[in-house]
Amino acid sequence: MISLAEATRAAERYVQDMEHACGIPLRLLKDQTIERSFGWAFFYGAAIPPGSGDADAILAGNAPVIVDKRDGSLHVTGTAYPIEQYLDSYMRTGKPHSE
Repeated sequence: MISLAEATRAAERYVQDMEHACGIPLRLLKDQTIERSFGWAFFYGAAIPPGSGDADAILAGNAPVIVDKRDGSLHVTGTAYPIEQYLDSYMRTGKPHSE
């Protein structure tokens, strides 16, 4: 079992990797984290300075990630459906995407 702090670090590493891949400063949106019995869903977005209104820094398609509390594994969800659908699927099948 991993703690919320460990899961947060895993999610932050993922966001850093995404930041390097897309070239846009990103940040973890810790206040939007969702906890479930199996782990946590973390959200992230563009790191836009408050009040900047920089429309070019808006990031589309940033799917939340699930960090499983049993083993620390990370699972990318999606943006096509509400987050609850991905969380329900993960709870039932261990995968965020139903097949």
